[in-house]
Amino acid sequence: MISSEKNSQIRVLMLVPSLPPLPVGGAEKQALLLADALISKSVTVQFIMPGEGNVGGETQISGVKVYRLNSWPNRIFKYLSSRRKKSRPLVDRIEYDDRREVTNQLSTTVSWPTVVYYNIFYYHALFLLRRKKKEFEIIHAHTMEWSAIVAVRLGRALNKPVIIKDSTMNGFQSLARFPQGKSKQQLIAKSAHFVAMTDSIHENLLNAGISASCIRKIPNGIDTTELPDTKKSNNHSTTVLFVGNLYQQPAKGVDLLLNAWSTVHQKFPNVLLQIVGDGVNNAYREFVNRLGIAGTVDFAGRQHDLTNYYSNADIFVLPSRREGMSNALMEAMLYGLPSVATDISGNRDLLKNRVNGILVPAADIASLAEAIAWMLSHPDERLEYGLKARETILKHYDINNIADQYISLYQNLLNKTHSFLK
Repeated sequence: MISSEKNSQIRVLMLVPSLPPLPVGGAEKQALLLADALISKSVTVQFIMPGEGNVGGETQISGVKVYRLNSWPNRIFKYLSSRRKKSRPLVDRIEYDDRREVTNQLSTTVSWPTVVYYNIFYYHALFLLRRKKKEFEIIHAHTMEWSAIVAVRLGRALNKPVIIKDSTMNGFQSLARFPQGKSKQQLIAKSAHFVAMTDSIHENLLNAGISASCIRKIPNGIDTTELPDTKKSNNHSTTVLFVGNLYQQPAKGVDLLLNAWSTVHQKFPNVLLQIVGDGVNNAYREFVNRLGIAGTVDFAGRQHDLTNYYSNADIFVLPSRREGMSNALMEAMLYGLPSVATDISGNRDLLKNRVNGILVPAADIASLAEAIAWMLSHPDERLEYGLKARETILKHYDINNIADQYISLYQNLLNKTHSFLK
């Protein structure tokens, strides 16, 4: 256990793209969870992010100071950008061809509106933080996106060490999508320290030429203080559960799951597939109608409280083409749910095949269907998988243990910085 006295000397400024009440993703949820655990251990944490609409200025989330920078150029830009987006459908496509398309990483070139957006934020942040330099010692960015570029530029301008958490399996490589992407990769590689959530991310960073001494492997964490009840009632129908953002296609592989379900349904006509997540619309309903499975698929939409969904499910499925380390999978495992997931970064760190879940090849509809059907046919084995899955989370992924690993990293960086300045 690291002493509270030493921890109180650690002051971290976390840089994230968004925080509630604005929409957030898994990386931002992890940042908030980590901040809460760090504060409980006497570390000082503040957030900085772009403001949006009427959400701006200095605010707080659960007692944590948040700077939401919303300047007038930023507001004008957001207005113009939103007008462009209104003409686009929320979901462009349902299905993807993995044989002919790149589906396991971001490949779309970053356009000028994004560059303008993060440059406005950078200069606004620099103006603010020059006056608050003494309030933080470390800048910690939680995504390997434009926020990583801004974090490094701020670190260099303010002479502060920078940590970048790579929260996707191809995060560093995806920086090449930005204008002058190669030079941005080089700048970040030589100016930051990195957190790799998974073995694959760690390997990708090494392959990119980043020194092993600048990389620390720290996984995502989960709050285990209030353990959910894993006992299932006997009066509910068998349910297979998916939780994820349907707008994140092709990443989440929802099309793969629905195609696999058309096969599973033939053998298990009374089993329900429940899909929970933002983005449910008529396009998906039409798709399941064409597959002939509409009566066995429930689109629950976005839900703020997932307790009942995890508690009432029998199997959890994550058919992603790409992941960092899924919060939903970790939550399902904590609830003792046996899981079927694709054998990709993050999933394979959490699940050991045929030990605490089943791993299947990515984008392999037949294997996905076969694994789900096997789980449905073997209740005793899936109970054992679920118990071992929960044990895995409790042993290795408690957020308080993860926070201690970050504190060790922070202390190490501060010691190096102080030694350099002497």
